[in-house]
Amino acid sequence: MLSPCYSAPISNPEPFSNVSPFPSPPLSVDQELSIAVTKVINAFEDHEAGYPDSSQLEFQLKRQEYWEVLNYLEQNHSLKGWVDCKLHYNYDPTAELLEIRMPTRTHEILTVRIADEIKRSIHQFSTQCVLPSALPAFLDVIENLSSSDIFSPDDPDHKRCPDASFSHPDDQYPGIVIETSYSQRARNVEKGADEYIMISNGNIKMVICFDVEYRPNNQQVDTVSLWRPMHGQDQEGLFLRTECILDREPFRDATTKIPINPNHALTIPLNAFADTATLLANSIPLTDHATTIVTISFLTLANHVTAAQEWDIRRRNLAGRIAPTIVGERKRRRSSTPPEIMTREDERAWRQKERLSEKKAEQEDESWEE
Repeated sequence: MLSPCYSAPISNPEPFSNVSPFPSPPLSVDQELSIAVTKVINAFEDHEAGYPDSSQLEFQLKRQEYWEVLNYLEQNHSLKGWVDCKLHYNYDPTAELLEIRMPTRTHEILTVRIADEIKRSIHQFSTQCVLPSALPAFLDVIENLSSSDIFSPDDPDHKRCPDASFSHPDDQYPGIVIETSYSQRARNVEKGADEYIMISNGNIKMVICFDVEYRPNNQQVDTVSLWRPMHGQDQEGLFLRTECILDREPFRDATTKIPINPNHALTIPLNAFADTATLLANSIPLTDHATTIVTISFLTLANHVTAAQEWDIRRRNLAGRIAPTIVGERKRRRSSTPPEIMTREDERAWRQKERLSEKKAEQEDESWEE
């Protein structure tokens, strides 16, 4: 099992470059990890080893414990690199909730295909603009920031990791966030849409959620939903809330793979990509702000889901050509001199191997008892 002690750095790691983290008590040289923190680290290591308990996990974690997790990762560079590259995790300090998810291959392929479709649609619109319109230059610099973390300006520990996001370089927050709920619970996606808009104080202009989750006991349809911020005023004063403008609109039968509502389309206006002030500063007149920039038919969305699933099946079945092994060819691997002293990463790898052996033994015991 994971050792309960580790060497902690003196200060809390910087989770957000533009905002100073809340002050924390100095950590001792050998800080004992709580049970909650140990469970999170074990979950990270199980994912890294390829034996996760689930593709999505939730942990109740106090703010100080969340800092301990970040500190531990800062000292274990290979684990941190793997977590940053492969896992998406959100932390809500108010709810004291850490959500960890590992995107599936289908999830990742679908997200890439949808993001590419949006970029293609932007380019197509841009080429049709008549000069001297400022739109082509403006649209040309909109970038897909992929799964770059999004932090709250009010609390730097409040963090969310989208599947994709589109932003103009003049804005601090992306205008559009995309979530693909493949093998995730739909209620988490709805909660996430509200979280994105609220933690950005409405600077995120649109959240697009694709729900292609498999539900064996329910109707099998893939859907798309859209959320946007709504600013208003009531008797108590000004308010900001999240408004669902497209609620689980079906676009594909997940069983037959036949498109549903093929003539319907997902449309995205210009003012979803950037703030009004940014549009005006880039010489985009107010009359153009609501112009539809992206149009993707439901037929195209359905085809992307089908293609993503087929790619996943091909990779799992090891389909496709492969260069044959050359008879007699020897592999000369680069030689490395093993260090005389066991490094922190070596210790972690040894603990991980020990834990996996224990986990396998427990599973065999359960099978024997049955």
